[in-house]
Amino acid sequence: MRVNNSGAATGVHKATSASKAKPKKASSASKGGDSVHVTDSATLREKALVMLADMPEVRMERIEAIRDALENGTFKQDSRKVATQIIANALAEHPWS
Repeated sequence: MRVNNSGAATGVHKATSASKAKPKKASSASKGGDSVHVTDSATLREKALVMLADMPEVRMERIEAIRDALENGTFKQDSRKVATQIIANALAEHPWS
């Protein structure tokens, strides 16, 4: 089984039962046997801190103003600007080159 970056499991294969499997030498495990790679928690913590530093700051005043405008029916948006930003974000996440 392989777990990708999103956490979804893919490629699940039928395992052989222990009673039917013949004992193998340690060197044959690298030829196709299962393996597990555990990332050090400090490395994961460092990656999380880098990702957190890259996130924009949340402005609660702006969020509340938008929520109030939506509730009052006075919220105005530029659909062209919204579409442009959606495309820019999508291209930034998945570069085509």
